[in-house]
Amino acid sequence: MINKEEEKIIKLIEKQIGRKPEGMVEVTLECPFSYPAVIKVYPFFNERVFPTTYWLTCPYLQKEISVLEDKGWVTKMQKIVNNNKQVAQALKSAHKNYAEDRFEMLCSTKKEKMTKISEDIYKTLKDSGIGGVKDIKGIKCLHTHVADFLVNNLNPVGKKVFQVIKWPKTCNICKEMESNEKSSN
Repeated sequence: MINKEEEKIIKLIEKQIGRKPEGMVEVTLECPFSYPAVIKVYPFFNERVFPTTYWLTCPYLQKEISVLEDKGWVTKMQKIVNNNKQVAQALKSAHKNYAEDRFEMLCSTKKEKMTKISEDIYKTLKDSGIGGVKDIKGIKCLHTHVADFLVNNLNPVGKKVFQVIKWPKTCNICKEMESNEKSSN
């Protein structure tokens, strides 16, 4: 049963991401202003696979990361990973940690059910990395890397991106979402 405070949080997250947070397990991280910033999502629900375990909900970070992606930062970060063995190894470890965290959420019954549906689903949730990427050197989306970094503090790509954008000194986006006002940020 969801209490009123949980319902309020879920409604805010719906506003943050523009849809219902399907498969949400918990708010894993709050921003410095005490609003949801990252949620944890169950990897297999409604007979569907969802390999993105940590979902960035913070509208400020979403916007800033989208700006960086538009400026070619996925390619920029991919070049760093490809040309720096230490970063590549740290990313490989982050991918492995992410896959292990995701797979550990599943009970043996769910794992068995997945193998009956598709061996590929099982392998995707067991072996794919951050956001479901299959290439351990690959970068699929900077948002997923930042969410992973904020939760686990291991992801070198997320760390670099977050060092550039950081939390703002002040932010009223979620406060205004709660009161249905238009944000000035």
